[in-house]
Amino acid sequence: MPSFSDKIKIIGINPYVVPPAEVLKTIFKQAGKTKGTIPVKGTLNGKKYIQTLVKYSGKWRLYLNGPMREAAGID
Repeated sequence: MPSFSDKIKIIGINPYVVPPAEVLKTIFKQAGKTKGTIPVKGTLNGKKYIQTLVKYSGKWRLYLNGPMREAAGID
């Protein structure tokens, strides 16, 4: 599985990252779809998570919820 780094952005109070095109391509291939919500597994600063990748305002976003950020030490 590819990895990436990104600066955390915020919409309102919701922190998220935008996976790069090559990472999205791999995710779409593994999920067998390019629409709707897509569950993903990953690590954030070495801490495992399961989260949903969603498309919002034309961009695929991985929202970083409170427990994810706290476990990873980035809250």
